[in-house]
Amino acid sequence: MPDRDLKIGFTGAGKVATALALGLTDAGYTVNAIASRSLGSAEKLAARLPSAAAGIDPQSVADAADLIFITTPDAAIPGVAASIKAGPGKMVCHTSAADPVDVLEPLRRQGAVTGVFHPLQSVGSIDSAAILPGITFAIESEEPLLGILRSLAQELGGRPVELSGTDRVLYHASAVMASNYLVTLLDLAAGLWKDFGTREQAVAALLPLVRGAIDNVETIGVPGCLTGPISRGDTGTVNRHLAALRGKSPRALDVYRVLGLNTIPLAVAKGGIDTDQAAIMKELLEINL
Repeated sequence: MPDRDLKIGFTGAGKVATALALGLTDAGYTVNAIASRSLGSAEKLAARLPSAAAGIDPQSVADAADLIFITTPDAAIPGVAASIKAGPGKMVCHTSAADPVDVLEPLRRQGAVTGVFHPLQSVGSIDSAAILPGITFAIESEEPLLGILRSLAQELGGRPVELSGTDRVLYHASAVMASNYLVTLLDLAAGLWKDFGTREQAVAALLPLVRGAIDNVETIGVPGCLTGPISRGDTGTVNRHLAALRGKSPRALDVYRVLGLNTIPLAVAKGGIDTDQAAIMKELLEINL
């Protein structure tokens, strides 16, 4: 059962801290301490919470809270962990996707229970920061903190997934590919419009296509939702794409080839092409790769 008597604090007052603090408050938990290098940032977040004190000293959070979230930039986590005292009875988590729980080792040696609690979402700005319903939380710890983190994820409307060891590196790489590289891919695609439109026009035109593809992944699933020339074995169209990209955008050409090669197995799995067609498409995409 959720422990509503748990006192929660945040060291760091950025987008992730704001989303988590507001979400946990809405779920009935008490956030009673916020610290940030910028007092103004701490005060801005504390003002949105019923009873949180604001300050600049991470130790003030460690003293006031049972569960301390370190929500600083990743590079600052080890320094914060080394600077505060949090012994037996204290629980400390960082919220980094990539860093292992080991970066909190100085606190574990003091007797604190340490862990990781990462919300798998992109938070756009502090003003609009919120935990999206249905997201996944990557958690890592030992009991009793593991059970608490599992409950927090569920109370925030999310789904916990437990990670350990090298799982976290692959988890983070997966997130980078699905989120960060989607932005890169859209930027490359928009760049191809330069001869007949502006980048702004391109993004406005391509975004509904992206949203439709994502909706189809959710409603139809992979590989059933796959469309396009590779899914139907249209080598003529793919060949024209390659020729045009070769002259206009070598960078986009490289990405097109690599993604195309990885699309072929999906097209086979969907049933859109057979193994002979797949071999022909593969040979076309591999030329001068």
